[in-house]
Amino acid sequence: MSNVAIILAIFNRTLIIYLGVFLGFVFIKSPLNKYRKQFITFTINIFTPMLIFVSFVKIGDFNDNDWAFPIIAALLVTIIGIITPKVIAKISKQPSPKPAELCTSSFSNGLNFPFPVIFALAPEGLGAAGLFLAVAIIMRNTVGLYLSGIKMDKEALMSIIKFPPIWGIVLGIPARLFLQEAIIPVTQLVVVDFIFQLGIFATLMTIGFSLKKPNFDYLQSFFRVGMARYVISLLFALLLIFPFNLNYIIAIPILVQMVAPPAVYNGLYAEKFNLDTELTSQVIVFLTFIALAILPLELYIIQILFLS
Repeated sequence: MSNVAIILAIFNRTLIIYLGVFLGFVFIKSPLNKYRKQFITFTINIFTPMLIFVSFVKIGDFNDNDWAFPIIAALLVTIIGIITPKVIAKISKQPSPKPAELCTSSFSNGLNFPFPVIFALAPEGLGAAGLFLAVAIIMRNTVGLYLSGIKMDKEALMSIIKFPPIWGIVLGIPARLFLQEAIIPVTQLVVVDFIFQLGIFATLMTIGFSLKKPNFDYLQSFFRVGMARYVISLLFALLLIFPFNLNYIIAIPILVQMVAPPAVYNGLYAEKFNLDTELTSQVIVFLTFIALAILPLELYIIQILFLS
């Protein structure tokens, strides 16, 4: 592929992603903003579990050892997100990070931002992306919350179990193991494919919902979480991909998901566990702006490394 063709392809992919985010931002600035909560609820309850379920069904052969790497990557994301802010704060003699910062740092955006990017670059990689997301959600809702200093009671555990994306995982795993041959043709129907792509676009719009003017009073948190998400996670992603010569179907999801901004859904957890919601939203906003700014460069590097 020539350089001109690569640049045009990246431009088209970037434009679609930016368009989805922009429409989300326009949505909340228009009279439609009164339906914002309903839109988010519908996306979480319908589109998110559907995207996870379909991605699981399309996962390839589990006997291939490469499939262990998305699991390892998701484990690393949680650990890096908790340890990095603590280490930076200690070295810099800063106050210890709040639980809200640690929770936000340890749960990267494994779905709303990465899925559209992976879908644009390598749709066949969504299976690996679904596996990463499943492990990341489980880790964040157990080990991540505990190490962030949040006490888990029965009510909190039940609310997590009822979280719709969890059910995308719960139903997706047995469907992949026992019903894959029967379900795959269904996922290839025009109507199902259209709904799937609509779900991808809806997740992009929810990113636009979170955008607002950053408050630089939280600069220390921006730096610490940014180091965890964009520097340390990047280094570990590269250490997983290149020494083991991973197939692009595995490598692209690992790189995109490990080096993603904090998840938009961190705001819901902050409300649920009475954490600092302003700190959470500001970290998400600032690091999402960075992710959007470097997106064309990210797509170009991925195209050169894995798809040329």
